[in-house]
Amino acid sequence: MLQGSINHISITVSDLPEALKFFTPLLEFLGYVSEGIIRDNFSGQELVVHLNMADGTAVNIWQAKPDMAEHKFEMYEPGLHHLAFNVEKHDYVDKVHNLVKDLGATILDGPGEFPFGPGGYYAVYFLGPDNLKFEIVHMPLAEQRFRALQGG
Repeated sequence: MLQGSINHISITVSDLPEALKFFTPLLEFLGYVSEGIIRDNFSGQELVVHLNMADGTAVNIWQAKPDMAEHKFEMYEPGLHHLAFNVEKHDYVDKVHNLVKDLGATILDGPGEFPFGPGGYYAVYFLGPDNLKFEIVHMPLAEQRFRALQGG
C-alpha cells in the first residue's frame, strides 16, 4: 500500500565518509543498496542514497554543513528521537546486534523482549555515529499481518 507509507528518511552526520563505515554494512544487511556519494545541486552538500529495492524506501545519509558539524544529535531535543527498522526473523536482531557492536555502536538495551507490541517485540537499541539512536525490531504478529496483506 503506497498511501501513507514512508518514502525516505534523511540523516545528517558530521563526517560522511566515517559514518558510511557504520551505515553501509548495517543498511546492506537490512536490504538497502547505494550508488555511492553524490552532490546535491541545491545545497551543495554530499549525500548517499540507500534504497531498499523490495519496498522502495530510502535512507539518505547527508554530510552536515561545516558550521554545524560539531553539534551532536540529542534524542530528547525537538526533532527525530530514533529510527526503527523491522527485520523478518528473531535471530536477525541478534545478528544486527553483533554487527553494530563490531562497528563500534553503543548498545543501549537488548537484544531482548520488550512490552511494546502484541504478539512479541524482540529488539535491540543502539547509538550509531553522532549519537543517532536506532532500533532493530522483530514483531511476529506484524510480520504475519504483512504477509497476509501480500497474499502469502
